[in-house]
Amino acid sequence: MMGASVDSFAFLHQFWPDLAELGRKAEQAEGDEPELVAIRLRGLTEAMVVKLFRHLGLPYDPKEAHFDRLVQIENADLLDARLLSKFHAIRKVGNNAAHNRKVTNQQASLLLEDAWSLSSWFCRFMRPDVQWFTPIRKTVGQEPAARASPPDRQPTRPGGQPNVLRFPEERVRRIREHVARAMAEVDPRIRQLRTRITLHEAFTENLSGDQSACLDELQTFLADREQRIFLLKGYAGTGKTFLAKGITEFLSAQGRAFRLAAPTGRAAKIISEKTGREARTAHSQIYNFGDLREYAAGDDEIGSETFKFYAGIASNQDQANTVYIVDEASLLSDAYSESEFFRSGTGYLLHDLISYVGFDHGETDRKIIFVGDPAQLPPVGMSASPALDAAYLREHFGIKAVEYELKEVLRQKADSGVIRNVMPLRDSLSAGSFSSLGFMFDDDVHRLRGDDILPLYMSSRAKSGPMASIVITRSNSEAAGFNRAVRDALFPGREFVVRGDRLIVTANAIVDGTFLANGEFVDVVDVEAAVERRMVTLRQRNEETREVDVIDVPLVFRDIQLAMMSPDGSESVLSTKILDDHLHDGRAGLDAAQQRALYVDFLKRHPDLRKGSDRERISQILRQDPYFNALRVRFGYAVTCHKAQGGEWEHVFVSCPSGQNPRTPDYFRWLYTAMTRSSAKLYLIDPPEVRLKVVGMPEQTTDGSESGKPTINAFRAGIREHVRRAIDGQGIEIDDVAHHQYQEAFYLRRDLDAVRVNISYNGRFAITAIAVPPGGSLNEQLRDLLGPLVGKSAGSATPGVKGSEASAPGVPSRPFLRAFHDRLVPLLEAKEISVADLKEQAWSQRYTFARQAETAVVDIFYDGRDRLTKCMPAAGKRFNIPGGKLLPEVLEILVGEVLP
Repeated sequence: MMGASVDSFAFLHQFWPDLAELGRKAEQAEGDEPELVAIRLRGLTEAMVVKLFRHLGLPYDPKEAHFDRLVQIENADLLDARLLSKFHAIRKVGNNAAHNRKVTNQQASLLLEDAWSLSSWFCRFMRPDVQWFTPIRKTVGQEPAARASPPDRQPTRPGGQPNVLRFPEERVRRIREHVARAMAEVDPRIRQLRTRITLHEAFTENLSGDQSACLDELQTFLADREQRIFLLKGYAGTGKTFLAKGITEFLSAQGRAFRLAAPTGRAAKIISEKTGREARTAHSQIYNFGDLREYAAGDDEIGSETFKFYAGIASNQDQANTVYIVDEASLLSDAYSESEFFRSGTGYLLHDLISYVGFDHGETDRKIIFVGDPAQLPPVGMSASPALDAAYLREHFGIKAVEYELKEVLRQKADSGVIRNVMPLRDSLSAGSFSSLGFMFDDDVHRLRGDDILPLYMSSRAKSGPMASIVITRSNSEAAGFNRAVRDALFPGREFVVRGDRLIVTANAIVDGTFLANGEFVDVVDVEAAVERRMVTLRQRNEETREVDVIDVPLVFRDIQLAMMSPDGSESVLSTKILDDHLHDGRAGLDAAQQRALYVDFLKRHPDLRKGSDRERISQILRQDPYFNALRVRFGYAVTCHKAQGGEWEHVFVSCPSGQNPRTPDYFRWLYTAMTRSSAKLYLIDPPEVRLKVVGMPEQTTDGSESGKPTINAFRAGIREHVRRAIDGQGIEIDDVAHHQYQEAFYLRRDLDAVRVNISYNGRFAITAIAVPPGGSLNEQLRDLLGPLVGKSAGSATPGVKGSEASAPGVPSRPFLRAFHDRLVPLLEAKEISVADLKEQAWSQRYTFARQAETAVVDIFYDGRDRLTKCMPAAGKRFNIPGGKLLPEVLEILVGEVLP
């Protein structure tokens, strides 16, 4: 034990006896009970923060947690970052001790040093009128080494950010000066944080093996100056956000600056709520919207002008070791983006973000952690999410990213009906196999018909609030239809926008100096009943006739007040104009004519700004013009999946796309993204299910027909088998087969190369020609591989299985067939049905099912993409007895219970 005679906190006793007593008791436990040291010091710093709140006049809520008070001080940037790191470190280790986590004697000693240094600063800050004597505390371990004195003040927020307190700027400045003055009087040897914790120790909760392995990688990444980007990937339910929260706790407890960002306002709000820290949109983090610059283009003729301005990349004032954590990184695009009149930075968001962070400055140790789900939809106009693609980052930025993908679904998440339904989609996307699609409906996941959606949507809205429900659609026109239906129920007879309407921003904009991102939701606080209508005449040259065409473009404006929720939960009201006609149409955005009409209208209203005017003056007036900057919005009760991405709602209604093939990666990715927007209840409207189809009885033959002549189906199967054998081992896949009169069209692919090969045959079922179009190496190779098939007769084309492909009885040889078999057998066993025999055939599996003395024989077919397509009872009494009970039960399982 340190000994009762030691009382390093005695100097606090005169003014704060409660703090002195907590410090004395903590010190007494040193050496014997390190966990008790940590718990008592946590109590000391909690009491200290309460006194700081009252001294500074900060809004005090006795029910507020210690962590929330520290975050409030941090966001206000009142204290030095070194002080806050000590508060956070003591809080975190104290919490761990309270949860029966081990604290070492060395940690306890270092915690006492940090608590003592905080106390030394605290007394000087609270009572600067007193001459304080606080000798260096005697420690159990080695004396703290003197360090080079860092800057007098280390801010907790970057410069230029708004004051979050309702204090006059002068008062905030005085507080910061007093904090710095008190800090300067503390011995330089103890200003820096002494307590060090590992990334694992930042988590009070138990971690899965997957999460623990990820933290090992992250710990190494954060300590290595050479590593710049970490890709923290994971599917829904694997705990990505949970880890992100712990990372912020670790960085706070180690005094390292960090910034939280997300591509959309809603995503920023969600990550802010889940971590308890401030988050911003990526745009507001990296662009300087207060300094818009202009560039011009267009002809001289009035009516054909255009004008552009852009926000430059902001100067990065963050500390040189700041860590940037970007959530929902799958949404970060690197495709060029601009509107007719506005561009953010270079137009390439990912490029601009990496440029802002400043990896090219060798003296910095800044890092980016991209957090995202690789199974979600990629950004519009891109085939993959570049921020989560290590190969893309290496190729385009020369950065070798470290990556870890979480795959283990957390136990508490695995019970969610939503997670149970998206896991098969995730597995299919990972495996690249899209043969089956089905859903498990329960209390969390419901099947709906299109007619049922409106009453259930209105009911969920009434129970959970207007912002708790969303309808997700495939297209803008479909969303417009749902929006009309919802508004008819909410505001009967009110065609135009009214107070209480919910809108979604459809193009980046700046309103009253506030950046509104595409996809941001806003609520109507007040609206002007009257609108302003103007007709703008445009002249544009016809590229074919070279004549100047004249078109009239209507513009309709409406004054409106909108409430926007900030990521920190605060609400701001913005006054602006909206383009009222855009609000009601079903298009993705304005067409080129409407965009140009806005600028021509601006020039007509400002005739003094015609050609020859000062461009800087034009730019300044243009930025402030309410008509030119009229907000583009649509009703926000139903949105497309891309607009919903990054958001989360309690009740999500997914209008499943119809009229297209669901067995594609795009469909699965769209469905996965839409379904994972739900945090509680999911409603699937007319969900597609890919199941086996039962087809009629084939023609009765011995091996195709009773006469020994094969049927057309058997012959086609034989051709497919010959092709499959010919290309086996060449890395060539059969994408599809189309049937034509006396011809089979094979669509073959290897990597990115695709070739159509036509195989012709005659009425005697003999192959007569192989047509391979001229082309590259794949075409030449196919010509060599398939050429020997010419002249093959019907008999030689009869399907069979190569000896090398034969498998053990009852076990399919190919992985996708084996996976289907493994799903089928338990369903059969539940009805006491067994698989008596299994024969592999070309493009089908022949199953013989048995129960007692009865048997049933069924052929199950698949295609060139390893997709099971249909099942057909084998023909003939020797296979299936008419009127038997077994066959109908087997077919019911095949088409109703087991997914292909």
